[in-house]
Amino acid sequence: MNLRFLARQLTNVLVTTLGHINDDRVFFGMQLARRLPGPASRFVGQVLGSLPGNAARAASAWLLGEEAIAKSFVSGSPVPSLLLGEVALNLGLLDEAESIAAAVPGVSALKSRIEWTKGYIDKAIDVLPDGARRTRLLDERQSLQPQWWPEASHHVTARRACNNEEHARGQHPTVLHVLTNSLPHTRSGYAYRSHAILTTLREAGHQTAAITRPSYPVTIGRLSQGPVELVDGVEYVRDVPLRPLPTTSERLSEQANRIAAEAYKRGAQILHTTTHYVNGLATGAAASAVGLPWVYEVRGVLEETWAAAGSTPEERSARRDSQRFALMRAKEIEVASAADAVITLGETMREHLIAGGVPAETITLIPNSVSEAVVNTDVTRNPANVRRNLDLPEAGIWVGTAASIVGYEGLGDLVDAVILARGQGTDLRLLIAGDGVALPELRERAAILGENAVFTGRVSQAQAIEYQLALDAIVVPRRDEPVCRLVTPIKPIEAMGLGRPVIISDLPALSELVPCNAGVRTPAEDPQHLAHVLAELACDSSARENYGRYGREYVLATRRWKEIGRRYGQVYSQLKGAD
Repeated sequence: MNLRFLARQLTNVLVTTLGHINDDRVFFGMQLARRLPGPASRFVGQVLGSLPGNAARAASAWLLGEEAIAKSFVSGSPVPSLLLGEVALNLGLLDEAESIAAAVPGVSALKSRIEWTKGYIDKAIDVLPDGARRTRLLDERQSLQPQWWPEASHHVTARRACNNEEHARGQHPTVLHVLTNSLPHTRSGYAYRSHAILTTLREAGHQTAAITRPSYPVTIGRLSQGPVELVDGVEYVRDVPLRPLPTTSERLSEQANRIAAEAYKRGAQILHTTTHYVNGLATGAAASAVGLPWVYEVRGVLEETWAAAGSTPEERSARRDSQRFALMRAKEIEVASAADAVITLGETMREHLIAGGVPAETITLIPNSVSEAVVNTDVTRNPANVRRNLDLPEAGIWVGTAASIVGYEGLGDLVDAVILARGQGTDLRLLIAGDGVALPELRERAAILGENAVFTGRVSQAQAIEYQLALDAIVVPRRDEPVCRLVTPIKPIEAMGLGRPVIISDLPALSELVPCNAGVRTPAEDPQHLAHVLAELACDSSARENYGRYGREYVLATRRWKEIGRRYGQVYSQLKGAD
């Protein structure tokens, strides 16, 4: 551990914490309690549960993952309070939160958060008095306006230095990636894809490194070993300011200067970042400052992901009609259009970008692929034998997935389908590996299944592979939401690579991933039909084997990072040639 950098991170934590406490101690306390390690969070929940009043009991149930109970305390409370309003907002009970905010004096911050959650940016600002919070929101609104970009200092000697590096290092351009998060602190599809790209490029002879967003990993409650962390030979540079700046524009300008300085130091010839737009703004400003081309990799559709987080269909529709949605969509298109090259994951996402105005000739499609860890996995092991090694029952037909557990994944429909199939006599069982905001509600929904439903919580990549191998079929039951129609996830590709049949919702972004011979498509948000498909597959072991075998062959032939990753080098070479 680098002691000087440790002190810097701890100072960052202290300054940030004091700012949050001074700003809104109730809101900060709730968020901190939710993000504590599991045992500590449960302890806080138990302490709150021993206190009088529905607000404390609601907060206790929320922390303990008992969301149905928490909602009942919110709805049944005769005494509104700030704490109760914050719990209601976190539970997605917007109507209740608004009623509480209207009944409690002096809760402008809560009212502002409600309006911000609904997408009404102007209203979120208008309800606040003059002060730091209002200033921050005004600045954030400004950063979403058309043609706004952060300011970065110009390093006039950077181009000459980079050209000298090019001659010294050979034909492969040196590339600096700008990332939201990374291994080893975040283990997500985003982090694994980033690492696979960097590893593949490194093995192909490129000089690469990555710099993560300001204050990461402190922002997620983790500490870095030093200002640069090495993972499998890949350098991850940590940008942790001593005192985080208070507004979005200040932070983005500081980040742009940090990226520019790192690019200059390393002799980078290309900058490469990923969604969402704040990464693009900082990287684009840095690229302009040092006179370098830059790449924007569109891995998701930010505004649609935000809209899909609404609690009800009505709320999701309202979000899509909101000011915040419109500004985020326009900003994403503006950033993508400003980049010298755009990379995206699937044909549906490419069409979305073109429809928004991004020049088609700048877009390259580089789909999600499987790592060598998946390629080298022994997929011939019988799922029942894998389950035995994981201390799971060997009996029954097990279905499920390993995923981030959020609402639009549609896992509630999978729970309902398993319940229906079991009710009709099929010994179907459920296994879901992963964590996310929707996990507490999902556990409650599956309680009727008892020991026939297993939720592992957060797992490592190696554990996720083992749990998927324990399944007789892997299900990706995404809801029919715009984000699910557009964004191609990595899970179906990984499932096919592991030789397991895949059942997907029949949505464009999923259907383009899974050939008919590798799995089954079912109507989205139709648990009855899904139950029928799963019951049929449970009774047909040869069909499961055939789907799994074809999927594995398809992935090995078309979706290995070792081959797909070379396309990045082609994009970089084109930029270097056009420079």
